[in-house]
Amino acid sequence: MAALFAEVAAPAAAQRISGTVRETDGGRPIAGGFISLLNTEGEAVEADFTAADGIFSFTAPGPGRYRIRVERIGYANWVTEAYDVTAGQPLTITVEVPPDPVRLGDLRVEVTGSCLDDPSEGVALATVWDEARKALETAVWAEGQGELTFTLREYRRTLDPRHLTTLETESRTRPHVRLPPFRSLPARQLTTSGYARLDADSAVFYAPDATVLLSSEFRDTQCFGLERDEVDGEPLLGITFRPRRRRDVIDIEGTLWLDEESAELRRVQIRYRNLPLPRNAQRRYIGADLTFDRLPDGPFYVRDWWVRFPIGSRNTRFRAGLSARPDPVLVAYHQVGGTVTDAFAGGVSFDVGEGAVTGVLRDSVSGEPLAGAEIVVRDWDDAAAFLPRPPAADVPFSAVTDEAGGFRVAGLPDGVYALGVDHPKLQAAGVRLNETRVVVEGRTSDPLELWTPSAETVFARVCPRSSPLGSTGAVVGFARDVDTGLPVPDVEVEVVWRVRRLQGTARSASVSEQSRYAAGRSDERGRFAICGVPLGEAAVLRVRGVDEGVALELATRLAWRDVLVEP
Repeated sequence: MAALFAEVAAPAAAQRISGTVRETDGGRPIAGGFISLLNTEGEAVEADFTAADGIFSFTAPGPGRYRIRVERIGYANWVTEAYDVTAGQPLTITVEVPPDPVRLGDLRVEVTGSCLDDPSEGVALATVWDEARKALETAVWAEGQGELTFTLREYRRTLDPRHLTTLETESRTRPHVRLPPFRSLPARQLTTSGYARLDADSAVFYAPDATVLLSSEFRDTQCFGLERDEVDGEPLLGITFRPRRRRDVIDIEGTLWLDEESAELRRVQIRYRNLPLPRNAQRRYIGADLTFDRLPDGPFYVRDWWVRFPIGSRNTRFRAGLSARPDPVLVAYHQVGGTVTDAFAGGVSFDVGEGAVTGVLRDSVSGEPLAGAEIVVRDWDDAAAFLPRPPAADVPFSAVTDEAGGFRVAGLPDGVYALGVDHPKLQAAGVRLNETRVVVEGRTSDPLELWTPSAETVFARVCPRSSPLGSTGAVVGFARDVDTGLPVPDVEVEVVWRVRRLQGTARSASVSEQSRYAAGRSDERGRFAICGVPLGEAAVLRVRGVDEGVALELATRLAWRDVLVEP
C-alpha cells in the first residue's frame, strides 16, 4: 500500500528516509502497517502504509531528529528511538517491532449504569478504543491523500411502517467518488445544531463519519463504556457511547463494534435521541448503520451504510383537548444508503473483497418480469437452521428487482448463501418462495432465473377448499386509511356481481337480475382474501358498512383465467 499513492517531487531541502519494517529477531516483514514520521514534538509530519514486503519511504520536511511510530491492528504500538537526519544525506533503516498482540478476548467487561467521560480512560476501554482509533485514523488519512476513489451504488427506499418491506425504491451508480463514500457534517456543527434537521415538509438525518468520531467535540459530549455480543457466531466487543447530558438538539447514542479476535473495526450502529416521533413509530426501527472494511494492506473505509427515519402525516389526526394542532401519524419509514462496489487509487483497481449475485425474477402466471420484489441474501447456515428470514431493510445484502425483473446484490465475500424473494403479491397471498442456495466464488456466481409459485399453488394456499381449475377465483388485497396509508383491521370487504335468471314458462318468460356477494374481513395487517368470486363476470370490490375513510388496494387476482374485479 506504500506504493498506492503517487509521490510528489520534494523540495530541495527535504530528506529521504526509507527502509523496511519487520518483526524483531529477523522476523517476517510487516505488511500494511500504518507508520508515521514524528518530529521532536511528537507530531506526525508524514504517514503511509508499509508495502507487502514491509518497505516504506518518507520525505522528511528537513534535517532534524525524527522517530517512527508503527501501528497495526491487533498489536501494540511501537515507537523507535530518534534518528538524526542530516542535510543531503538519505537515511536507510530497518525498523524492528516486537510482536506484541492485543488480546481483546481476555479483557474483562463490566456492564454498569455509569460510563467514562473519555474513551482513553480505564484499562479495558482504553485498549479497545486504541484499536478503533487506529482504524478510524487510517480512514481520515486516506481522505486527506485525495487519491482514493470508489464506485458507489446509492439508493432511497420507502418502507412499510409495520414490516419494513419496500414500497418504493430508486437507485443510482456513481463512479469516481472521492473518499469518504459516506460523509457527515463537521463535528462542531453537529454538536451545536444536532444530528437531524426537521421542518414541516422535509427531514434530513446525519450520522458521524470517522472524522467526527475522532473529534474532541464528540468526545466532550459523550460518555463511553464496553459491551460484549455475538453476531453470526462472531464474538464482538463494542465501545458504547451516549450523551453525557440532555441537550435541546437531536443527539445520538450507539456502539462501535470490533471483532474480538482480529481487533478490526466492523461496524458503527447509531440511534437517535430527543427525536419527536409520529404516532405508531418504533424507535428500534430508526437509526443508522455503518459497515467498515479495509483495503488490502491499506486504510479502513465505510463499505455499506444506511440511515432510516420516520415519515409522518399531519392531515387528519388531532389531539383531543385544548389544542387543535395536528398530531403526526406514521405513514412510512424512509431509508437512504449505499454500497462501495469498486475502489481505485492512482488509476489502479483494488479488490475490495466483494462478490455479486445477479439474476431475473419472473411471474409464473404471465411469464413477465416481476418488478418491486425484495431480494434478501443471508448466510446459508442461518437458512438451514430455519432462523426467521429478516426484512431487506435489516440486512446488508439486499436488492429490489427493476422493471425488467433484474437484480444485483453486491458486496458479498466468497461463501455459501441463501437467497430469498418477497413481493407484495406473494405476501398478500401468504406465500414465500423457498430460499435458493447460491455459491459465490472468486467474486462471481452463476446468474439466476427465478419464478414465482404457480397460480394453482397460490390459490390452494388462499382458498384450500376450492378447486384451482374450477369456476371461481379469489381476490387478495389490503384495507388502508385514505390519508395515512396505514392498515385498517377488522373491516368487512365484499365482492358484488349481478346474476341474470330466466323465470316463467316457455310462453311468458322474463329475465331478472339479482346481486350475489362474496365477503371477507381484514386482519391486523389490513389484509383480506375473498374466495368464491366467479370467473369472467364483471364485479365490484367495496367496503361494507364503513365510511369513506378506508381505501381498498387490490394486491392480486388468483385464478386459472380472468377474475374481473375492480375496486
